[in-house]
Amino acid sequence: MDDLKSLASTLQHLDQMLKTVETFSNDIIMHFGLDKCRILNNNIVRGQVQPGGFDMQKGQNIEAMGENDMYKYLDSFNCYIFLSRKCNDSQVFVNNGWTHCINTCKEKTECGQVEVPEGHLDACRVCNSTGQNCGIAKGSHAGKGIVDSDFVLYVSAMESERCNKSLTVAYAAYCQQENTLDRPIAGHANLCPNSISTRRQDIEILLATVKHEILHALGFSISLYAFYRDADGNPLTPRSNETGKPPLNEKLEIYQWSDRVIKTFVRNNWMVRSGYVKREVQMIVTPNVVREVRKFFNCSELEGAELEDQGEDGTALTHWEKRVFENEAMTGIHTQNPIISRITLALMEDTGWYKANYSMADTMSWGRNLGCDFVMRSCKDWITTKSAR
Repeated sequence: MDDLKSLASTLQHLDQMLKTVETFSNDIIMHFGLDKCRILNNNIVRGQVQPGGFDMQKGQNIEAMGENDMYKYLDSFNCYIFLSRKCNDSQVFVNNGWTHCINTCKEKTECGQVEVPEGHLDACRVCNSTGQNCGIAKGSHAGKGIVDSDFVLYVSAMESERCNKSLTVAYAAYCQQENTLDRPIAGHANLCPNSISTRRQDIEILLATVKHEILHALGFSISLYAFYRDADGNPLTPRSNETGKPPLNEKLEIYQWSDRVIKTFVRNNWMVRSGYVKREVQMIVTPNVVREVRKFFNCSELEGAELEDQGEDGTALTHWEKRVFENEAMTGIHTQNPIISRITLALMEDTGWYKANYSMADTMSWGRNLGCDFVMRSCKDWITTKSAR
């Protein structure tokens, strides 16, 4: 029971750190005559509001309301998430904002290792093989949905094949996004039972692991970088006119981000034991992250926040560089006292999907105010220079 209370407290802590952004143009709301949940995505809906901006049941004309009254009115409705059903084929059609399978949907829809409950799913939407005659499959219907939620996390504890790679403790990913702003609305986290300590003294490490995995599912992920948006809701990575998606990196099998999100820089004089080498570093270069790392390290020329370049899939490029960030919770390896810093909150804000509460950030000491030599040069260089003084 105490462990469950600790987990609930952990989730509440993250909820206080991050709030989903509701950046909706008044003009868009008025034009469509629909509420803000409907504008977000066909998967996230509120009931009752009719096309044309008039609620037939309550007799309310939304278009005649002022901004404050309109938002209060829309907030009086429950908001539901409906997850799309998986298709038997990788090819899908998008019709009127809805994803459609070809002829039929899979019998079961999974999010990670978890089967999504029938009540969380939308109806099976299908088209024929040419993308015509689209609609709801005969006999299919939507469940009740997930009420008043921004995100649903499915958690499992299975000793999967991935658990046996590199002593993995846990892993997570998003499962589905909403269509308008690309924000993840469902994700999963799997905790590897054989790698997790259940000793009372290790509970804080377990809770830090859970926070770490949730942040991956919410946005700190190599598979989501290409979907990040600026403060006005515009994509940071150009989209295809045909698909509306970023370009696909077929080698990595992920959508490829632009250099407005991650950029490669070369360190020409990187000191190692044998001398000097050139070293490429890949860095998050989004605005809030750049502001926070420059302030934290006291280095005005720092280009961004360096990403991890070592480890297998799931570690490299999807965590902060351990050399630079040490005990930040979003580094790839746990060492001691993991904390969530302002820099991680800045990254989450730079997704375009959340507003960070920076007052909830933990205090990070490693590297604070040590300047450009610390953050832009090798440990060997730093130690040698300091030892010579």
